[in-house]
Order: sequence, then structure tokens, then C-alpha cells
Amino acid sequence: MVSIFKIAISLSLLSLCACSTQAPTKEVVSASIKKIMPPNFEVVTVAPLKEVPGLFEVSIKMDKQPVVLYMDKKAQYVLSGSLLHVETKKNLTIEAQGKIK
Repeated sequence: MVSIFKIAISLSLLSLCACSTQAPTKEVVSASIKKIMPPNFEVVTVAPLKEVPGLFEVSIKMDKQPVVLYMDKKAQYVLSGSLLHVETKKNLTIEAQGKIK
């Protein structure tokens, strides 16, 4: 019985590690974005997107304009565009852009 408990604990810890929500740093995000965008931008925030596990909301200012992008935790993929919640019909991207200062 004890060994089943140890196995269950080990599997739980492994699943927590696999689902890590550690955001990429601003420096890593900035280096990735520099490869695809003009150099006149500033990374304001990088935060886990609670609505979509594994996706991070990246707020930037480009020519003083707020822009929201979405990235994976390794900053290898960038998603540009509006993220909509089907049930509530909320545009999460527009809401996030309104919070950029």
C-alpha cells in the first residue's frame, strides 16, 4: 500500500513539473521578438495566461502603442491577433491592451 502511495506522489510531482507555468524572462522574450519586429519596442510584462495553460501574455509598447502578443514558455512561438472567449464573447486581447501603461 505504501508503494502505491509513493508512486502516486511521484506521478503528481512529475505532472506538476510538466505543467510548469514559469514565464520566459523579459530578456528572452525581447530577444525572440527582435527577430521578427522592428527594434523600437519595449517589453512591458510577461505573464501566464490563466485562461489558456501554457500560453503567456506578452505586453509590449511599440512606438508608444500598446501591443499584446502570446508566446509559449520557451519564447519560440508567437501568436499575434485577438484572443476571444467564446462563451462570454470577451476580447481578452483588447482588455489586455487597455491595461498597458
